[in-house]
Amino acid sequence: MTGQELLRRYIVFFTAITVGAFGVTMVTRSTLGVNSVACFSYVSSVYFPVTMGSVTIVFNALTLIGQWLIFTPAQRRAERINLLLQVPAIVVFGLMVDVFMYLTRDVIFTAYWEKITCLLISSVIVAVNIALQATAAVTMLSCDAFVRFLAMRIQHRLGTVKLCFDLSLVTSAAAMSLICSDFSEIVGIREGTVIGAVIIGPITQMVLSHLGWLAAWCDPTGRLKSKS
Repeated sequence: MTGQELLRRYIVFFTAITVGAFGVTMVTRSTLGVNSVACFSYVSSVYFPVTMGSVTIVFNALTLIGQWLIFTPAQRRAERINLLLQVPAIVVFGLMVDVFMYLTRDVIFTAYWEKITCLLISSVIVAVNIALQATAAVTMLSCDAFVRFLAMRIQHRLGTVKLCFDLSLVTSAAAMSLICSDFSEIVGIREGTVIGAVIIGPITQMVLSHLGWLAAWCDPTGRLKSKS
């Protein structure tokens, strides 16, 4: 890639994760349940003196280590730049989650229609983030990259591995909530968790189909177009 192309792609990528952090925050503020990848971070922030963003950073760091562990020695050498590039993405995403959680601390929805509207709009925002990351095509958040490489390593379909990964996160978060509340409640996992799991994928595909102009902007030399 030329320097100009790389710069443009990273502008889109860091815009994407900022948008994603805002989307995750607003899904949380809907109080109808958080996304599967944010369940563990949210539950931890409820029961322990930690912020949602800090747990998000730790969680992504662990999945970064997980990628390194599942790689063969040859893959570690080939992917070392990709792994290093995930580090600033992890930090920026986690910090932005905390920033948006602070800025929206007074946002309270009372009516159910307000909550469901917030949830649906926020799910669209999360989908836009995913589509932008795919368009940038430089690196990924570590939790997403881990699922991708795990699917490649065990030679299973990405969708199946992603589903199992999400279910394990939701189950772990629910177990933590039950244990920490003396089996009196489950926080952060509600209908919104299921709704997000169902609609974010299709919305991402729809948004992605309208981002050809952005992909062209990321590729000012026409390198990818000429290859096709």
